[in-house]
Amino acid sequence: MRAALLLMLVSEGALAQMVLDPARLSPRLRNMESTWNEKVLECSVTPIKPALNFAFRIEAGYTVRVPMNQFEGTGHGWVILTRITPREGDRKPVYLGSRTPLPDVPKTKVEVEIGGGYLVGEGKYDVRWMLMDDQDRACHKDWSIDAHLTHAEREARVGMLPNTVDAFSLRGFGRAAAPAHDDAPPLRVTILMHAAPLSPRRTRLRATDQMLLIGSLSALLERLPTRSVRMVAFNLDQQKEIYRRDDFNADAIPQVWRALNRLELNLVDYHTLANRQGHIDLLADLVNRELHAEEPSDAVVILGPVARSIDKPPRGVLERPAGDLPHFFYFQYKPWVRQPATLPDTLTLAVNRLKGKVLTIHTPGEFAKAIDQLEKRRP
Repeated sequence: MRAALLLMLVSEGALAQMVLDPARLSPRLRNMESTWNEKVLECSVTPIKPALNFAFRIEAGYTVRVPMNQFEGTGHGWVILTRITPREGDRKPVYLGSRTPLPDVPKTKVEVEIGGGYLVGEGKYDVRWMLMDDQDRACHKDWSIDAHLTHAEREARVGMLPNTVDAFSLRGFGRAAAPAHDDAPPLRVTILMHAAPLSPRRTRLRATDQMLLIGSLSALLERLPTRSVRMVAFNLDQQKEIYRRDDFNADAIPQVWRALNRLELNLVDYHTLANRQGHIDLLADLVNRELHAEEPSDAVVILGPVARSIDKPPRGVLERPAGDLPHFFYFQYKPWVRQPATLPDTLTLAVNRLKGKVLTIHTPGEFAKAIDQLEKRRP
């Protein structure tokens, strides 16, 4: 239990790095070099290679293992600094940092593994990293990264300019690249986010699940030319809608994140358990509100992982009225390519009934292609 507590408290602080003003750093912290009288802090650092995430940002980082027997007692803490310098462009270094107070550390042999991340545009970078504690001990690491897209990701259009750096955040935003010109008419879009874990076996929405959902939401807003967006988040297991806003835009993304953060999937109301068709009722209500809207959306995108349920909506529950709109799409996330074949889930069966399109997404490159398919079917 003590080990788990240490891991939780320390890792949360390490991930929350923010951009620092180098003018406010001492020369030692700006240079991040070892000094002749510096005491050594034992740690091991493993860089994480850059990779495109579902927000169409290139994400890189590191993991660190720290023996906690170096911090026995109370009142300890550490500072983590990361300096990332582009090799091209203005070559101006960007400093990221975090300060983490440690809980009381008992006598222990535990090694805590923590991680940190940052966002970069395409290019090559030199990284210098330092962890310094309250006793003026330090651990250093230098490495280089080459951030580029694979052949399969070329359609993704990275959302940051080349040779730029920004702090990693749950929203997935960095310095956005100039949007590609699109002279097609903007769309009315409804996004129905299935707020559920990526793995059907889990009963908790982890930070990685939230990052994928929020990141892909931000990328969808960036890539699609829209004139109006209605955003709805729901959970089939809980049989409830957790967020709705008609005039949705990127500035409201933190509201969705807070709604996801409040979702307690391990607590299910008795009445929810008793209503075995409640998830079908919820889905039917969400869909029928779109089908019978006074001004229907051009496209309705169901965004999220596979649902646990495989129940087929009864006939008559989801029936399209006359007219071509809206077009329905199910962007179904399956981040792990090697998964056993399963029966179609309830969301797939519903979209098929509505003569929509189900697009299975394993990678950010496939997500980019799915958005292109949506755009090609614009009215």
